[in-house]
Amino acid sequence: MAEAPVFPKLDNTMGAIFVGVLMGAALWGISCMQTYEYFSEFRRDSWMSKVMVATLFVLDTLHQILMTHVIYTYLITEHFNVAYLNQVVWSLVGQVIVSALIGLMVQTFFVYRIWILSHHNLPAVVFVMLLVLSEFAVSLTYFVKGLKVTTFALLPSLFRLSQSVNALAATGDIAIAATLIFILWRSKTGFSKSDSIVNQLILYSLNTGFLTSVCALLSLITITVYPNSFIFITFYTPLSRLYTNSLLATLNARKKLRVRAGTEHNSLGSSGNITRNKTDPPFSMGNQESSRHLAIRVDTETAKGYDRSTYSKTNGFELSVFGDRDQVKGENGV
Repeated sequence: MAEAPVFPKLDNTMGAIFVGVLMGAALWGISCMQTYEYFSEFRRDSWMSKVMVATLFVLDTLHQILMTHVIYTYLITEHFNVAYLNQVVWSLVGQVIVSALIGLMVQTFFVYRIWILSHHNLPAVVFVMLLVLSEFAVSLTYFVKGLKVTTFALLPSLFRLSQSVNALAATGDIAIAATLIFILWRSKTGFSKSDSIVNQLILYSLNTGFLTSVCALLSLITITVYPNSFIFITFYTPLSRLYTNSLLATLNARKKLRVRAGTEHNSLGSSGNITRNKTDPPFSMGNQESSRHLAIRVDTETAKGYDRSTYSKTNGFELSVFGDRDQVKGENGV
C-alpha cells in the first residue's frame, strides 16, 4: 500500500500569501469605489490626470490578478503536487515589476506636489526623487534577477535586494510625508477657515504616508526576522493597493475640502498650486513673501479692508493635478 504524501506546513508560506491576497482584494475593492468617484465627480480634470488614474487602476487590477494567480496555482491547480511547492510560478516574479511601476507613479505624483507647494524647491525635490528612483532601480534589478530564479531554494540570492526595496520604500514614503507636512504647516495663515483646510491636508498627508511606510517597514522586519518564510508577502502585497488608494484619496479629497470651506468657489487644488488674482485677499503665509509660502484663498473669509463686491466678480478656479484649470462658471458651477 502506497504511503500518503507528506505535506510541508503551509502556515507561513502559502498561508501568508493567501492572507496578503485577501487583504489586497479588500483594498482593491476600495480603489474601485474611489476610481468610480473620481471619474464621476471630477469630469473636468485634465486628460493627463484622467490617464494617470486609469493607468494606475489598470496596473492595480493587474497586480491583484497576478497575486491571485500565484495562490490559485499553488493551492488549487497544483494541489497534492508537493514537488511544485518548491517551484517559483511566473506570476510571483511578474508582480514585482507591476508593483514597482505603481509605487513609481504614486510617489512621483507626491514629489510633483512637493515641487509645486515648495515653489520649486530643487534640493528637497531632488533628495526625495532620488529615493523614489533608487527604489524603482532596485525593484527592477530584483525583477531581472528573479527571472532566473526557478526554485525557492535559489530565493536567498535575492534576500538583500528584497530588504533594500522595502527599506527604500519606507524611507521614501516617510520623506514625502514629512516634506509635505512641513510645507503645509508653514502655509498656515491665521485665518480659521483656511487653517482648518491646511490642517485637513496635513492629516491626509500623515495618514497616507503613515500607512504605506508602516506596511513597508513590517515587510522589511518580517523578511529579516523570518527569511525562510513568506510572512513578508502578507504586508508586501497590500502595499501596491495602499499606494493607489492614497493617490485616489488625495484627488477625491478636493470635494470634501470644498464642503468643509462652505463654498463651491475656492482655489484649493489637488496639487496645491494656487492661482491668485490681483483682487484676491492677501492670504499669504507668515510674512508676505509669496515665493516662499503657499497661499490659500477661501471665499467665505474677508481680509481687513477687502472689498468683497470686487472679489465676487472674479471666477473661482480648481486646479487639476497637473496644474490645468477648470473654471467655475456662473453660480451653479456649469
